[in-house]
Amino acid sequence: MARSANQVLALTLRKLARSENSDGIRRIILKSHPADLAHVMRSLTATQQVRVFREIRPLKKAAEVLMEMEPALSERIIEKINDDLLAMLIVQMAPEEVASVLRTIDAPRRELLLSDLSFEEASEAEALAVYDPKSAGGLMSPNYFVVDAKTTASEAIQKLHRNDYDIIFYLYVINDHGHLVGVVSLRDLVRSPANTEVKEIMYDEVVRVDVSADREDVASLVARYNLLALPVTEGGNQLIGVVTVDDIIDVIRLEATEDIMHAAGAGVEASPNESFLTSIRSRTPWIAPTFFAGLAGMALLSYYQKQLVEVVPLLVLIPMIMGIARHVGAQSSTIVTRWLATGRLEFATIRRVVLREIFIGAIIGFVFGTVITLLITLFFQELVFENSMLVFAIGVGLSSIASTSLAAALGAAAPPIFERSGIDPAIAAGPLVTTTIDVLALWVYLLCASLFL
Repeated sequence: MARSANQVLALTLRKLARSENSDGIRRIILKSHPADLAHVMRSLTATQQVRVFREIRPLKKAAEVLMEMEPALSERIIEKINDDLLAMLIVQMAPEEVASVLRTIDAPRRELLLSDLSFEEASEAEALAVYDPKSAGGLMSPNYFVVDAKTTASEAIQKLHRNDYDIIFYLYVINDHGHLVGVVSLRDLVRSPANTEVKEIMYDEVVRVDVSADREDVASLVARYNLLALPVTEGGNQLIGVVTVDDIIDVIRLEATEDIMHAAGAGVEASPNESFLTSIRSRTPWIAPTFFAGLAGMALLSYYQKQLVEVVPLLVLIPMIMGIARHVGAQSSTIVTRWLATGRLEFATIRRVVLREIFIGAIIGFVFGTVITLLITLFFQELVFENSMLVFAIGVGLSSIASTSLAAALGAAAPPIFERSGIDPAIAAGPLVTTTIDVLALWVYLLCASLFL
């Protein structure tokens, strides 16, 4: 139902934007939720996106729409709108939202925009903007509720009444040095007697994350402990911010999309309205591994051309052997990548996992190698060469086992290696490893088969 409503909204906005009907656009905007507007903006052309966005009022709603957009789209809008409008928008934003805007613009424009904020707001936004957007610091909000250990429940509740933060899930207990020593849920707070001190109801084994932690690690902790917010610390235990669950949902979606695009060899998420040049520029580099793997395959086929000419079944079976090895390797890399992402695989157990995948690959290779051997003896009974048909069939079968074992080993070992090197393990499931498996499987197949001729 929601999808149908958004399709109608997108169609209506497209028509109104094409006809430059500003009044009609404003009427539609007034009745639409910011999240819906941000969603349908993806289906508009670049010109229509800017035209529609400029009509969004009130400015608080425009700021919400901008922050709800996908990062690439919000950056495009920020680049196109004038400084006056952007300055009015950031006044409506939270410090972490202002920081995300500052990361996308150049220094002169940044200084101009910050001049419209108070000194305190500008300093807070600039301090947040220095963090990597893919780190805990880049996600965190500086707005969190703190009390000391001797605060009573009634005092804490009164303090909450005077607070105007948008989202509060927990009370964080700090000592005189600003170090995090405990956490109290709102549920426990309101259920406690009025004179109960916070230290009596706080949980002192606080799950926290360092400011430099990767956003995937932040999402993993929130999911593992079923948290609504995660405190961010610096210098060991100094509380400096919190990451809330709504930001984590966005992280999970973005990371999943990123992994899918890496696995497909597309690099980044594409838009239906993206220009041909942009699409070609983003996808072409990911095709390069396939190209170079093709060159390596050509060299191998050229080196073994004598055997291929003399024994036709060798050539006929190449696509089958390479296809089986490719899929075995892709399965191993996808499974291990997922285990790493969900925290189910520790580096201490990687060796055992790789050996397990090699064994599984060998079994799969044995099964299909046996089938291939039977097919050879069935369809090439009249083949005549100096070795027996049985020897040739065994050679091909063993090459199947060797190629699938090697593919499984590479597929399972690549994600942890990428992880340790600071590269997204999802790339292991993409063209880089897949094409490497193709070349190695072809080499192993031709080597094994030729040894048995």
